[in-house]
Amino acid sequence: MTTPPGLAARLDPKNFDRGMLIDDEWMAGISKEPEGFSAFVVDHLDGTYLFHSLFPSLEEALTAVNQIPRAWRYEATAGCSGDRCAEGKCKGEGCKIYSGPKKESCD
Repeated sequence: MTTPPGLAARLDPKNFDRGMLIDDEWMAGISKEPEGFSAFVVDHLDGTYLFHSLFPSLEEALTAVNQIPRAWRYEATAGCSGDRCAEGKCKGEGCKIYSGPKKESCD
């Protein structure tokens, strides 16, 4: 997903479960829970939760995240699972938030 210049990326019903929003300090996302949708913002430099709330609907969770005024970029996490991102083993364009050394993709 590419974002036009000058506009921040947003989460929507089609992309929220395949990636997250990031900038140089924070990352924001939504996960589906048995009770609803959990929206969160984390300082990815130190791991501190800045915001976390459970919402009964996806629309409410999307509104909570998308109203945060940041210069977000969307980062896909498809093809990643478990600790593969942290090890630099993701396939494709996912997991750019990790700045560790690049390794070859695993099959």
